[in-house]
Amino acid sequence: MRLVLVSAVVSALLVGSLPAAEPTTKIIPTDWLPALAPSISATLEQLKEANTQGAMNTLSKQVAEMTDAQVFIAYVRLYEQLSTKERQALFAEQAKWLKAREKAAKDGVESTGGSLAPLELNSAAVTFSEKRLAELRARLKAAAK
Repeated sequence: MRLVLVSAVVSALLVGSLPAAEPTTKIIPTDWLPALAPSISATLEQLKEANTQGAMNTLSKQVAEMTDAQVFIAYVRLYEQLSTKERQALFAEQAKWLKAREKAAKDGVESTGGSLAPLELNSAAVTFSEKRLAELRARLKAAAK
């Protein structure tokens, strides 16, 4: 739920802060690439070593949030390369995807009411987000050609 709320707030801020008529506006500097992949890998290693369900839930949430950050960065980079009309379409697509991700995460929970549920929810969110990340990165690569 927190992940969805953060994503919605960030998306709303993004749309409210971008000038609609200037597709060349850069939000993220071209040469800036946060090193999230190593942090995700390190957190996944910690998750493998975790001995309590609480620790597993916390670590899986961190992975979900870092993966969400990767999706957001790819989304913004693609958004910056599009025309105004294409930006509007991408924004609508992303809003729809955010709702679908929330549903997919909830649908991934088999242990409803149990302490395992947050881990299952986070894992389903990561899987769904990784697919979107790959899609956005492929579109970004194609747009750069």
